[in-house]
Amino acid sequence: MTLPDSPPSRAHRHPLLRRISIVIAVVMSVLLIGGVAAGYFIYQHLQSNITAYDPTPALGTDRPTKVVHTESEQQPLNILVMGSDTRAGQGVGFGSADAITGARSDTTLLLHLPASRDHALVVSIPRDTIVDIPDCKTDTGTYPAHTERFNAAFSIGGPACTIKTVESLTNVFIDHFVVVDFRGFEDVISALGGIDVCLPEAVNEPKSGLDLPAGVSTVTGEQALAYVRVRAIGNGSDISRIDRQQAFMSSVIDKARSTGTLLNPIKLVRFLDAATKSLTTDPALANLNELRKLAQEVQSIPPKDITFMTTPWLVNPDDPNTVVWNTPKTNKLWRAIRNDQPYPPEPPKPTEIDGSPITVPAASIPVRVLNGSGVDGAATDAAAELSAAGFNVVGIDTADSQDFLSTVIRYDVGSEDSARTLAAALDDAGRVKHSGLGTTLEVVVGKDWPGVSDFVVKRTNDSTGIRTADQNICSVE
Repeated sequence: MTLPDSPPSRAHRHPLLRRISIVIAVVMSVLLIGGVAAGYFIYQHLQSNITAYDPTPALGTDRPTKVVHTESEQQPLNILVMGSDTRAGQGVGFGSADAITGARSDTTLLLHLPASRDHALVVSIPRDTIVDIPDCKTDTGTYPAHTERFNAAFSIGGPACTIKTVESLTNVFIDHFVVVDFRGFEDVISALGGIDVCLPEAVNEPKSGLDLPAGVSTVTGEQALAYVRVRAIGNGSDISRIDRQQAFMSSVIDKARSTGTLLNPIKLVRFLDAATKSLTTDPALANLNELRKLAQEVQSIPPKDITFMTTPWLVNPDDPNTVVWNTPKTNKLWRAIRNDQPYPPEPPKPTEIDGSPITVPAASIPVRVLNGSGVDGAATDAAAELSAAGFNVVGIDTADSQDFLSTVIRYDVGSEDSARTLAAALDDAGRVKHSGLGTTLEVVVGKDWPGVSDFVVKRTNDSTGIRTADQNICSVE
């Protein structure tokens, strides 16, 4: 996966603080296969596995307004998923000192389920993002608002403080939350019979115990835990690790939904027992029947419509070991989630010329505009239109004749695709091969100058940092 900038290195952090980012895989897997669980589980046993915690008193009343679809029976849901390295104190609340001492939530993901329930968006929030954390209530008082790494919110006030921070930063209303205990991770993966992973090269990392060859391997137990935690793959950054972990989530979802797991009662029981033991949720979601209903709503979502992404980010200019949000892009993301709109938005269909879409961006096409119409200023006006449309106008001149009835595009061998883009902008103007031009195209403005029309170039490079659950697991690096 291509990243826009070199991500910050986190190699100096202590290995014990490097938590795993498989939380959403557990949650999605429970939702996606939980609808068939009733026939195999004793209801009370599963129900007792889940711990409930109500963050409402700590959140206060100043919260975002939830978008409601009056025409829809179902409403969009935003579920904040956090990973914790401890369940200590969860019975008395995450706000207590006992509950959060030593705990870290280095994994936070926002799961957006639209009212249509026909797709899912999973957004990873890097733990080392510098953000404004609002004042948060704890059992000993109120921790004042301040600027710090995002994952500090959980250490300060548990899930309530993390929810409050996300809501204040995004203006997205959080309907439910889930905390997954990392200590149950190995049991979950073992219950699934292992997960396929892919490495670009062999890794033998003594500190983590990860020892795998290049290519596809099946990991379980400690090897699975090491795979999602280790930084000795890729460039060693937390951002790079998130990319790899998103591929791991895809594998977990695929394995959990596979026929072998769904139809094998022993595998199904082991998986759901291990998964529910690792969950702490808000009271509404802690009800097994509610989880089952939600599962029935979303289990038909195909993997190609489950999208993973990381919040658009930039290296922090004040500290290269941290990141900040790319505000214009994150604002578009949060706006889409707030309004229950698709993200990324469905791009318009590319303009077709000669039966196939145009592929060369206007900015990469140098154009010289020649006046062949006999009308004074025609080339200057045409050049202004082409520049406004994004073309690189490199010159304006007079054509060898002023009797061109039709506008003509001249291009040299090798510039056929560039000429197609220019033709798309000029109402499929005539194209003529003309030697000696190199990569520069010429537009001879004729008496029928059509003006510049709207056109859409097919995207050939996807640098959005987005992957889907059906994407090949070897496409991470």
